[in-house]
Amino acid sequence: CKCGPVDVLFVLDSSESIGLQNFQIAKDFIIKVIDRLSSDEHVRFDPGESRVGVVQYSHDKTQELVAMGDANINNIGELKEAVKNLHWIAGGTYTGEALEFTKDQLLRRFSSENRVAIVITDGRSDTLRDPVPLNALCEVNTQVYPLGIGDIFYSPPNPEQLSSISCNGLSILRENYAELLDDSFLHNITSYICKDKKCPDYTCPIVFDGPADITLLVDSSTSVGSRNFNTTKKFVKRLAERFLAAAKPAEDTVRVSVVQYSGKTQQKLEAQFEQNYTVIAEAIDSMQFMNDATDVNAALSYVTNLYRQSSRSGAKKRVLIFSDGNSQGITGSAIERAVQAAQQAGIEIYVLVVGTQANEPNIRVLVTGKTTEYDVAYGERHLFRVPDYNSLLRGVFYQTVSRRIAVN
Repeated sequence: CKCGPVDVLFVLDSSESIGLQNFQIAKDFIIKVIDRLSSDEHVRFDPGESRVGVVQYSHDKTQELVAMGDANINNIGELKEAVKNLHWIAGGTYTGEALEFTKDQLLRRFSSENRVAIVITDGRSDTLRDPVPLNALCEVNTQVYPLGIGDIFYSPPNPEQLSSISCNGLSILRENYAELLDDSFLHNITSYICKDKKCPDYTCPIVFDGPADITLLVDSSTSVGSRNFNTTKKFVKRLAERFLAAAKPAEDTVRVSVVQYSGKTQQKLEAQFEQNYTVIAEAIDSMQFMNDATDVNAALSYVTNLYRQSSRSGAKKRVLIFSDGNSQGITGSAIERAVQAAQQAGIEIYVLVVGTQANEPNIRVLVTGKTTEYDVAYGERHLFRVPDYNSLLRGVFYQTVSRRIAVN
């Protein structure tokens, strides 16, 4: 995906209530956002590409501007050095005047159609002495995101002022400046800046040449956690939609079941060989986290019986098991028996492992049905891994999984 060209404007509160240490943190934040845009979003800060400008301000007529295109700033490295060299002004807070200055002095230089302004402030402008409206940037084509942060006196930001600055849009509140450097917060900020990035269509179509009955067997045990379970549900919906939207000889060629499992007697059939995505999506949304023990053997046996009772003759039978291989009181030989019973019923098993705490011997048996040997080539086709649950939703991973399950 390509982010940019984009012009990024930082408006930096340098008033007394910010404090010297917080001012230094705010400058570090600006530099880290620039670095993240370069490394994570592949933004190019060059002439004719994306540009950065910073306005720091305090009281009346104290605004200071550093920006790409200045006589002494020829590249992004020199811009970052100029930001480091900004000195804390430590006066009053005239945010309206600073935003008007930004519009007049910076926006006329940065004429890109894609402009983002980030206003870093404690959100307490002295509106009695500074009558300039806080919505000065709203009349130009610019996305404005105010970051309202608690000051050194522990006073919270003024939400009404932040709302005016943001043109009644998104305002981001933080208790203290240290939170600006949190990794996830930096990720969110760069995502906001690049929310309109253009991505090529990497969708790889999948095709079924004959009937297929697919089951998604979802781990709902305590070790997963409710938040990760909800992430899994989103991923399962993506898979179901892709299977049912695939090219196929007839409308009823592909059917999808969803089963969640936890302990020995805790298996729940949420959708049984369904062809209607809307029905499946509603069933997945309604799934409740079981939050109990883990028995993947019992779950696999349950699914094997489901296929024996309800699958069509001649249909490909495929199961994707969400598992880390950790199952209470279950031996490798017990998993082997359960997998081989499924294989004898004509079921082809795929396994998706999340995290780094998997029981590797059990995973190998779950994939192949053998405790004594491991077919590496077969395992590569039938085993998927991601480092964490959020990775399930990143990029085109769902396409990789669905495509491999769909192909002969």
